[in-house]
Amino acid sequence: MKAAVQECAQAPLVLQDVPVPGVGPREVRVRVRACGVCHTDLHLGEGLFKTFGYDPFPLVPGHEIAGVVDEVGSDVTHVRCGDPVVVYWWHSCGRCRCCLAGEEESCLEGLSRMNATGLTRHGGYAEFVSVPAESLVPLPAEIEFAEAAPFSCAGLTVYAGLRNAGLRPGQRAAILGIGGLGHFGLQIARAMGAEVIALTSSEAKREIARRLGAHHVLPAAGREFGKQLRELGGADVVVSTTMDFQAIRDVLDGLRPQGTLVLASLTAGRLPIDPRTMILAQQRVMGTFLGSRSQLGELLKLAVLHGIRPVLEKYPLERVNEVQQRLRQNKVQFRAVLEP
Repeated sequence: MKAAVQECAQAPLVLQDVPVPGVGPREVRVRVRACGVCHTDLHLGEGLFKTFGYDPFPLVPGHEIAGVVDEVGSDVTHVRCGDPVVVYWWHSCGRCRCCLAGEEESCLEGLSRMNATGLTRHGGYAEFVSVPAESLVPLPAEIEFAEAAPFSCAGLTVYAGLRNAGLRPGQRAAILGIGGLGHFGLQIARAMGAEVIALTSSEAKREIARRLGAHHVLPAAGREFGKQLRELGGADVVVSTTMDFQAIRDVLDGLRPQGTLVLASLTAGRLPIDPRTMILAQQRVMGTFLGSRSQLGELLKLAVLHGIRPVLEKYPLERVNEVQQRLRQNKVQFRAVLEP
């Protein structure tokens, strides 16, 4: 089969002919119909995850996977060949406190080992991928494979953040940054019954934000995100998808009392926050990392009911390096998907 292989950090991917993966008793092989290209893939290629104590190379990247079950292991009974599926790519032990509570994304074994398809085991930049059987989520017939793939990471990260922040119908949700994560956030927040505010410095994305569900679009001229949001009446939940620390700090000025700031972008640095303001206003700051397998199922059902779909660029596997370079240069507006 064809696969794009990352031989080592800081090197381009190489398209190779490799053996079709087999399956263990509790594994399933999936014929990959679509695999999203995510910033996490760039971090992997840059060698960022070596800081967690392992060297994953050579590796086939790709964790946003949708496809069709091609072969099942001898102990697998809940899926059959031909089933359309989405892969929940974060693997957990199934035994710890978090796993038993249905919070697989917080599994201590998974976090300590970065145990995931496309990070520590071969992923979806290939025609086939083998994954643990318990990682499969049924794909509704109403959603195409290319549309489904980004839900498993980008969509789920935002959905879990809004859900875990306690967003309720009638409340206000502001989305800071309208890109690969943020454009999901607009649609999901509206589907959850919120009044939705888009915060973007991109003039080109303002009309798109309205079409995706924003009731209000604030241009944030001069990065006065918080001031504009406060003048509009503030927001109960703000989801930040930006890497701009100043913008994140500014938007706190528009957070309502007892409101929640959700950090959704994986970046390093220090975020200056005055705890006195947060204490008096009873506000909180939380992160969102992926979400649970059950939440992925919920999200796909929500997408069917409310027409939530990613805005896509589709490419063949052979153009993977070009796609990653476009993503690196911020030329991918929303989500890019490979179709092996």
